[in-house]
Amino acid sequence: MERDLETVGADLRRLAHEVAETRQRMVIGGSFYVLGWVLVCLFTPVLRAHTLASLLLAVLFIGLALARVLLRPPLAGGADAMVRWLDLQWIIIQVSAATWGGVVLWTLMDPVLVDARVALIVGAAGFATAIANTYCMRFWPSLLAIMAIYLPSTMYLWMPGQDRAVAFSLSVYLLYVISSLVRSHRDFHHRLDFEEELRRQRDRFEQMSRTDDLTGLANRRQFVAALERCIGECQREHCQLSLLVLDIDHFKQINDAYGHSVGDRCLVAFAAQLRQVFAGQHELCARLGGEEFAVIIPHHDEAQAAARADAFRIGLGAVAVVSELAELRVRVSIGVGEFSRGRHGNADHFLSEVDGALYRAKGGGRDRVCRAAFAPSLVVDQILGQHR
Repeated sequence: MERDLETVGADLRRLAHEVAETRQRMVIGGSFYVLGWVLVCLFTPVLRAHTLASLLLAVLFIGLALARVLLRPPLAGGADAMVRWLDLQWIIIQVSAATWGGVVLWTLMDPVLVDARVALIVGAAGFATAIANTYCMRFWPSLLAIMAIYLPSTMYLWMPGQDRAVAFSLSVYLLYVISSLVRSHRDFHHRLDFEEELRRQRDRFEQMSRTDDLTGLANRRQFVAALERCIGECQREHCQLSLLVLDIDHFKQINDAYGHSVGDRCLVAFAAQLRQVFAGQHELCARLGGEEFAVIIPHHDEAQAAARADAFRIGLGAVAVVSELAELRVRVSIGVGEFSRGRHGNADHFLSEVDGALYRAKGGGRDRVCRAAFAPSLVVDQILGQHR
């Protein structure tokens, strides 16, 4: 499932990249068709001989050029909206290419436009080359646009009585244009593949910097950042936030008796149990170092968090974390505390208080849960307050 989500994300990023590049290249592309038709009108009597057709072509080229500029990429709507926008852009490209291919064929067939023939044939070759290099994101639509520009005039020139030498030159050049398209298309997608691989490596390094290598839990760096973030949210939204700090009892004895490999397996199994029990929304399990762990539990008061901590402690002691060592039981001491805006100035003070509760649990005989609210000084204050 995670792999599927990663693939969907990669496809969406590639699609967004294609949209951005298509937009960038489309904006100026239409102006060249307008300029080309203006030159035909300036250097041939086409306006005088074919006034209506000339004006209609001018309106069409200008309209297509404006459509390229005015039809902006979607800001929302996801992949479907981006695909629809890209399809519309390719329709504009195809219509522009087919219209220009028709204009070139017209100049070859109409004596009125004889003065523009060479210029338009050269222009057709130039436009086809530009498509191969500029709109190489999609191979087959790009090839279709190239053929729409190139084939009508080339096929006409191959006919008996026409200039077959020019037709031969255009045919040879077409092979170059197609090879250029193949190369540009390949390079474009190789670049996207390379950028996606860089992104994956960056994400892996970022994940490694925030994750404990052995257990897969958050490391101390991620824990501290998450705790500070949760405290900020707690202060803004006036919600409850509790914290557990856990320490495996007599872990050094486990290492000494069974070896470090078994000790590591105990840590991994302990982390798996922790992750399974504390899997609520926005809850975070972390390894602070060695055999010390922590759990951030939003929207819980201290009593609720302590009840869950004690259930975890009891459940942990009832199972053999290393299957082939049934006699090995892992015990844990846990400190529990609830964030108080008045009592805790920051995350360090909060963590220090819960750490104190953990040390009282260990000093009181281990394999137990101690609450920060029941620190000796607080109990004395409560007694004195009742006495008054």
